[in-house]
Amino acid sequence: MKTAVCMKYVPVIARIRFDYEAKTIIREGVPSEVNPFDLLALVRAVELKQSPGDEVVVISMGPPNATEGLTNCVALGADRAVLLSDRALAGSDTLATSRALSRALAREKPDLIICGRNSSDGETGQVGPEIAELMGLPHISNVRKLEMRDDGKAVIVERMTDEGFQILECDLPALVCVTEGVAPELFPDQEQMDRAAGIPTEVLTCADLSIDLSTIGSAGSPTWVDEIRLVEPNRLGVLLQDLTPEEAAKQVADFLRLRLAELAAESQADAYVDAPVALPRYPGRKERSIWVVAENTNEGLAHVTMEMLGKARELTQTTRSEVVAVVIAPRREDTIAELGSQGADRVLVLDNSPIGPVCGRAVGQAFAGAVARERPYAVLFAATADGRDLASRLAARLELGLTGDAIDLEIDGEGRLVQLKPALGGNVIAPILSKTLPNLVTLRPGLLTPAVPEPGVAPTVEELAAAPFDGPDVRLLSEEFQEDLAGLMLAKARVVLGVGMGIGGTESLTKIRELARSIGATIATTRDVVHEGWLPQQAMVGISGRTIAPKVYLAVAIRGAFNHTVGLQRAGVIIALNQNRRAVMFRSSDFGIVGTWEEYLPPLVEQLRPILLGLNEE
Repeated sequence: MKTAVCMKYVPVIARIRFDYEAKTIIREGVPSEVNPFDLLALVRAVELKQSPGDEVVVISMGPPNATEGLTNCVALGADRAVLLSDRALAGSDTLATSRALSRALAREKPDLIICGRNSSDGETGQVGPEIAELMGLPHISNVRKLEMRDDGKAVIVERMTDEGFQILECDLPALVCVTEGVAPELFPDQEQMDRAAGIPTEVLTCADLSIDLSTIGSAGSPTWVDEIRLVEPNRLGVLLQDLTPEEAAKQVADFLRLRLAELAAESQADAYVDAPVALPRYPGRKERSIWVVAENTNEGLAHVTMEMLGKARELTQTTRSEVVAVVIAPRREDTIAELGSQGADRVLVLDNSPIGPVCGRAVGQAFAGAVARERPYAVLFAATADGRDLASRLAARLELGLTGDAIDLEIDGEGRLVQLKPALGGNVIAPILSKTLPNLVTLRPGLLTPAVPEPGVAPTVEELAAAPFDGPDVRLLSEEFQEDLAGLMLAKARVVLGVGMGIGGTESLTKIRELARSIGATIATTRDVVHEGWLPQQAMVGISGRTIAPKVYLAVAIRGAFNHTVGLQRAGVIIALNQNRRAVMFRSSDFGIVGTWEEYLPPLVEQLRPILLGLNEE
């Protein structure tokens, strides 16, 4: 069996510095590394080798120095390394990158392609699914367990979703995007590096692959980045140390009351109206319509669906067009009624029960047909497992620009949709625009405001044909839902208590859960805690988890690496508790207490309880 691994050589984000006065990114002296998710992909590919004839080839696209990363991959067990390097590739967005990589991969004719979940510098998760669509392959993303079927002709995987996980099967050839848990994080030793140094990297140019230069680089990219906006640190950074637990708790409670009052006053001053009102609707106006792909859960519509409908309704005040909700599930009248009350003028229903899961090719083909026929102004997806996959396949199939993991949308004076996306650990906001229509964007849950509900509004309803699909596709074998629905609760939680490795172990979780429950807090966590299996991945906040926007975030025994804090950019007030006075979490907090959680958390919770319970009642 031949396995190809896609690798990106990325800057170490934590080492990048920013000049906020000059509004520039300081890249000088910043080292690079193999993208962490791609490293996991490589390790798993090497583990899957069963016979002497099996081969792992690692492929990268980038500047000449990417050979350093490829050498690391060979040191860890890859048999060959290929670098696609050409000045013509500069400025390629995800679709242009996918076009180039798909040509390099087609040359190799692999049985299995493995990619990382996303890159740490771009954080889109689009390249893998787009490559698969361009190559006519099925794909499965967000995979934490990857096995070969006994006959070696298919893969069986465990795919993480926002509610739990799915077991899926897919015949080869196929593409899989992996995430934490799929393999151990390994690094080569000196002996392995010395061996790899003797295996040269094959370097290819666009001419070697007969790549049409009009399809790559800046010219071939359907999206482009406007002038970036640096996000200046805005935390107070008050640190309390050498106080008794009771003294520290009282001071933080006093600080929190004042800070919440200040934020409330600022919010009121910034508001355009004293109270939210229902915005005008434009039913029947299909030109420049805005579509929202509804996110379904085991409990009904996800809250992010209401958030996207609210943003769509806001945007139509400029486009003067209808809002269309797309439901990929069997028709339910209560769902249609809820979508109407939340802002939808028209509902399109695609019953996928006869054709397979949302992440499959059959659904992508059916949905792409509807988009191609009507050509809306924009299509909004949730930045979830299903939303990212469907959006990426649609972009590649219709050759459209796609912005992933946006945090907000604006329409500029020229009528263009400006898609605001965080990058480089959240220190940069990149305004992205598209040269193609419709605009495609995935939006992070928990950051936008739903529209004022209008009960009784009856949208028009249309059925989308679920045409049979005879190509290779994924098959859903089983699905399991997490009982606590941690991810769904985090998306709309007003108070969140985050726990890190410093709590010591799972034996501490019972006590911490009791304290969280007493203040109405939802539990969140970090990547390392999930790696240890203490809490489910759905509770992870950060670059490989979710972005949250609670009124108050209480970080308990969390080190505070950028991988986690990037998910807290929109939190109201952050309070940190850590026994290490040098914990970087304090730099990203408004108030910090130096002390052990066992001593300091109970009195802190006691002091904060009336304040936090009041927030939950608002």
